[in-house]
Amino acid sequence: MWHHRHRRLGRLATVNSRTVTFSRREDSVCVDPDPADTVADRINTLLNSSGPGYVLQLCPNREYILQTPIYFAAPNQEISTEGYPTDDSRATLIVNGPVANGTGHTTAVDGTCADCSNIMLRNVQINGARHVAPPTSGGANIEFGGGNGNQTVQFVRSYDPRGWSCLHVAEGPFTCNNAVIQNNDIGPCGVDTFQEWADGISVSCKDSTVRNNMIQGPTDGGIVLFGSPGTKVYNNTIWIVNNTLLGGINMVDYLPWQGNYSNTVVKNNTIVGGYATSTDPHNDKLGPNQADVIIKIGIAVGPRTWFGDRYLANTSSNGVVEDNRLSGAFGYGIAISSASNFTISNNVLFGNSSFIGASGANCSKTVAVPDPAPFIYDNTAVGTTLQTEFQLVADASSLSCIIPPLNGDYWPFGHDPDSFYESSNATQYSAISPAGVLIGVFVARVLKRIEERRLHRRPLPSFDSSFNKMTTEKGFLGVTPPIATTESNEREKEVTVTLMEELRRQNTFESEEEARRRELVLGRVATLVKKFVHTVAMSRGLSEAAATAAGGKIFTFGSYRLGVHGPGSDIDTLCVVPKHVSRDDFFEVFEPMLMEMEGVAEVSGVPDAYVPIIKAKISGIPLDLLMARLALSSIPEDLSLRDDTLLRNLDERCVRSLGGSRVTDEILRLVPNVQVFRDSLRCIKLWAQRRAIYSNVNGFLGGVAWAMLVARICQLYPNAIAGAIVSRFFIIMYRWSWPQPVLLKQIEEGPLQVRVWNPKLYPADRSHRMPIITPAYPAMCSTHNVTASTQMIMTEEFKKAADIVDKVIVGKAAWSELFAKHDFFHKYRYYLQVIASTGNADLQIKWAGTVESRIRQLVMKLEYVDSLTLAHPFIKGFEQTLYCLTDEEVRQVAQGEISDAVLKRKKEDIEGKEGGGEVYSTTFYIGLLIEPRQDGAVGPRRLDISYPTQEFTKLVRVWEKFDESSMSIVVQHIKSSMLPDYVYDVGERPQKLVQKRAKGPSKSSNTSPDMPYTKRRRSSHPVDSIRSSENDVPMSLTPVVEVAGAFAPKDPLEIRSPQLPFGENVAAIAKGALSAQ
Repeated sequence: MWHHRHRRLGRLATVNSRTVTFSRREDSVCVDPDPADTVADRINTLLNSSGPGYVLQLCPNREYILQTPIYFAAPNQEISTEGYPTDDSRATLIVNGPVANGTGHTTAVDGTCADCSNIMLRNVQINGARHVAPPTSGGANIEFGGGNGNQTVQFVRSYDPRGWSCLHVAEGPFTCNNAVIQNNDIGPCGVDTFQEWADGISVSCKDSTVRNNMIQGPTDGGIVLFGSPGTKVYNNTIWIVNNTLLGGINMVDYLPWQGNYSNTVVKNNTIVGGYATSTDPHNDKLGPNQADVIIKIGIAVGPRTWFGDRYLANTSSNGVVEDNRLSGAFGYGIAISSASNFTISNNVLFGNSSFIGASGANCSKTVAVPDPAPFIYDNTAVGTTLQTEFQLVADASSLSCIIPPLNGDYWPFGHDPDSFYESSNATQYSAISPAGVLIGVFVARVLKRIEERRLHRRPLPSFDSSFNKMTTEKGFLGVTPPIATTESNEREKEVTVTLMEELRRQNTFESEEEARRRELVLGRVATLVKKFVHTVAMSRGLSEAAATAAGGKIFTFGSYRLGVHGPGSDIDTLCVVPKHVSRDDFFEVFEPMLMEMEGVAEVSGVPDAYVPIIKAKISGIPLDLLMARLALSSIPEDLSLRDDTLLRNLDERCVRSLGGSRVTDEILRLVPNVQVFRDSLRCIKLWAQRRAIYSNVNGFLGGVAWAMLVARICQLYPNAIAGAIVSRFFIIMYRWSWPQPVLLKQIEEGPLQVRVWNPKLYPADRSHRMPIITPAYPAMCSTHNVTASTQMIMTEEFKKAADIVDKVIVGKAAWSELFAKHDFFHKYRYYLQVIASTGNADLQIKWAGTVESRIRQLVMKLEYVDSLTLAHPFIKGFEQTLYCLTDEEVRQVAQGEISDAVLKRKKEDIEGKEGGGEVYSTTFYIGLLIEPRQDGAVGPRRLDISYPTQEFTKLVRVWEKFDESSMSIVVQHIKSSMLPDYVYDVGERPQKLVQKRAKGPSKSSNTSPDMPYTKRRRSSHPVDSIRSSENDVPMSLTPVVEVAGAFAPKDPLEIRSPQLPFGENVAAIAKGALSAQ
């Protein structure tokens, strides 16, 4: 483990012709990021106590979770990664402090103290961790400047800021000077949703230098100069891939320098707008762009270009813009309005370019915006020297109001900034104006290309080039070629027949009558959704014809859509509605309409869920109903959800709601034989359920993840039948080279500024142990909950199953052995019992769900306990409703002490009696595997699990709806012999063995020293509340004490490593092809 020590270095650092001396200390190493909850405080203490010249070094390949900013405290200080790496091994500072009501923690590093001149931030990464949340009011990822001089930020990667900029150097009391911002990787920054933008680099410090920076995916301004007189901006590259950018380089802000851009020079920068994202053999000039991305203004000069008349007649003055290069799709290349005494010269277009756009909702209704064009100015630009290509327009104000055209062949073909070519010839201009949309298009054709030198920057984080896009031209589905394309042999066909027979015996198929009932129910729901949309449309004032045309449609997903549902399974159903229908309407209008349907027995809406849902049961068929509101005025009958552009302008909940249906359909599209896939998945699903490893929330795999694993094996054996697929499934999954991801297709970009799974870009994605990536945009990891323990358990199960199936193939076992019940409650000597209880049935559902969703956190903390090999969570909780006559019985039940009298008691036994009441409890179990005793060890050992359990109880108690007077959470460890009868099937419980009692502390089932006192005053709470106090929650657990020899795991299995049949090369998947993924 890295240790927490100081570092001072003796060296001379020459930056921008200035020399800074740093002191030395020889015994130095990097600051340990653990424990994470104190790391910011520890770093700030070091910076404050160590004085000028202190060099604080962070550990390579480590993440620092910050709850507060890190503050430079003295001149000449430095924060950097040890060894000064420039790749992804740079330490990552993650902004993770609280945010509420739009304000909170936004800054990782702050260098604006009163005496912070000559400080340096270098060779680190800054993750603002905004993800797709709304922006937070506050500072940038990095805040430098103030009243200081000679500050440096270099070789820093800054991205995903919560606030308005990735990097900001402020003017302070107009004394900030000589900042150097160089060789940094910036972006993505912000979201291109209205007013959720963010800058790449924002500079107001005078006489500064901004050079050699790579800025990808900003959304407000790539580089924004707030006057910043005397500043030099050169050799920077700004480009976009899947978002709209308002301005490449902005010289538009009148404040704080009153428009003074004297000696501010913007020179030799490269700005790249969007390129076509598809190819067209019939059109070698222009094509569509899936995300409709453009840069609205490549370089904007003067406040009116941006702000209109906000600053009246005030101007920007005395700047220089020269020798800059533009390529790709823009609204305007360079636009000038309300500028004086500027020099604009020798700026060129290279490669292919187009100038496109349409008047947006925020554009003036009385003054038309000028046609998109490369270089424009208006008459408010006075005393300005312009290159000859500039075109005079009537009004060049408020140009950022334009919007990209809605698809169409308007984008030029081109390359990313690492493979630019430029033309040595002059370009030609042309314009296109489609009906109803004002669009100008400039096409720069390259007649003679000269290869340009490669840019200095290392390649953007991306997947390896061997991530092949799924193409039918290559003859296979997936990201790698199949392992085998031969058909299954006769024996595999025979075992497939017996497999299907066994699945029928196991009652995994529904009856024809139930299938017909499901179809009828779905038909009724589809009709109701149209009626619901019509009702809301009429209430919004639409005409009868418009309300009828508005439509509404349902899509199924999950096990029903995949075709692997069984008797009693619910139907996951998505209700797609037009834009005039709100989510409130779904719960306030549709839910009551649903209740009035004939045959409806249960309807329960959960509007506050992560994915808002209405649960219902109609004619005995359970349904989970979700809603997605599209940005369409009507929903056509032939609507397909595969179109990624449908996701634009949707809120996060709608995107999540659409995700289930889109992923399910994509899985079915990516398997070579749907029926083989369904038969195989039905088998794997039953096996996983029986072996108690089918649960996403508890750290195992959920239904979608299992489906994608089976689909991947089907891709690798496109001509195999179910028996062969199942056989290969367990072998390949056992030998899979985790954490190499399972992919069904290439990960794709899309039209949204949302996070797409990329372990090279996002540190959290690198932590995924068994990444299985959804095939629909935006690609996500469906298995982020997997822990070290659950991965170990699933790997063991893969190995056991492979051995059984191998025996089935050779006729030495039956398929029924594969579906044998789990042995969880026979497997361990010690268990943790987590009991969540309340006095209200509805409240218990939410409280138990909250506790269950956090069990994984407890497992992860237990994994760090010495001597504990594994923490195995069971996949479901056990619910009980118990009737108590006294407060003392309530307390005992909440602690898991249930007498026979309470077990036998019925509701009518407590009616009309004071005290006591109903107790609703849900109990979860975690098996504990303790490592074997070392040879020669004597005496008892102690297993201290107090810290994990204490932290877990704190975690669940911070739930916003936690009420100490009506809820209880208890964590206690028990021996296997003390497990309650309800965890076993009838006749399954093992006979208790008579064992010699160990000397030492008491070993009763309730081992917590924080058990509530037995004598308590009578509570004044209502009878339907749990009588609880602070003592109801164990804040620590007594260490487990065992006698010699009791720590060995029960019956370790010796199973040979499973192998694929002769001639099938698993290495190509587990090593070669997997590394490609």
